[in-house]
Amino acid sequence: MELKLGSIPLRVQGWFVLMTLLLGSNERNPAKLGMWVVVVAMSVVIHELGHALMGKLFGLVPRIDLHGMGGTTSFTVPDGSAPPPLAAWRRVAISLAGPFAGFAFAAIVVGIQLVGLRPSHPLAQHGIAMLLWVNIGWGIFNLLPMLPLDGGNVMTSILSAASRKNGVKIARVVSIAVAALIALYAVQRQAWWILYLGVLFAFQNVQGLRQVSRRDDDRSVVETVEKAARALDADDPATARALLEPALALDPAPELRQVMVRVYLASLVRTGAWAEALPMVERERALLVGDDLARIAERLREAGRADDAARVEALGAAPPPLAEFKA
Repeated sequence: MELKLGSIPLRVQGWFVLMTLLLGSNERNPAKLGMWVVVVAMSVVIHELGHALMGKLFGLVPRIDLHGMGGTTSFTVPDGSAPPPLAAWRRVAISLAGPFAGFAFAAIVVGIQLVGLRPSHPLAQHGIAMLLWVNIGWGIFNLLPMLPLDGGNVMTSILSAASRKNGVKIARVVSIAVAALIALYAVQRQAWWILYLGVLFAFQNVQGLRQVSRRDDDRSVVETVEKAARALDADDPATARALLEPALALDPAPELRQVMVRVYLASLVRTGAWAEALPMVERERALLVGDDLARIAERLREAGRADDAARVEALGAAPPPLAEFKA
């Protein structure tokens, strides 16, 4: 369902309604269950409006989506493209605007009650109690230093500003620790929904940490391969080999590993390190392309190793490994 909050698009997915009903499934009174759905929807929209309006102050164009895990506010710039990286303080302000919008809304409700405007109907009183609990309780939970919560985004922004290289990695590690503590607390309290969140967030952050490590490996491999290639161009294969040997223990993207292996093999061949080169040719056959094997066999014949050259040529004549046909 597509709606508009002023100029801000709002999309409500069916999963949002379903998950809200599941969260309130302990309530057997249909009127109170309906009130719960209204309170949660209103509170999530207010929360996301906090993010959206703060982003608009910085010249961004917001869009709100309500989905199975709550709400998300995404931003573009006026021409529809992705926004440039924001300063850390602006990212922090956008992150904090969500929970504090909920706190402000709860404060307004409390203020109205303090001046004597209190509903007398029990269902309305129940709705106000739920509204305060959702906006204050969930707002405080959202400020925990754990990704993908707003508190986790604040932590990531601050750590990234302090350490561009390791900030995100530290934030992921802290998030895993906090998620584990939440899961332990939930087990003790037998709070199964909270346990689900703790396990889910722990899994997401472990995956995120792996991605950060992969990106670090990719960056390191790119820099190392470039240095090794320059060494080969300068007819210094020994230096290229020394540079690449430690990088072989990293886990970069498959296409980067392919380039690294090919450059490393070239350094081994040009230094005559056949004891290392031949097992690697057999082991990494799937990463070799074009005339790699033919060139290696030619070098072997030049070195007087005709039997080894025949073995390499046989690899080229054999059917390629299935890995080469993977998309």
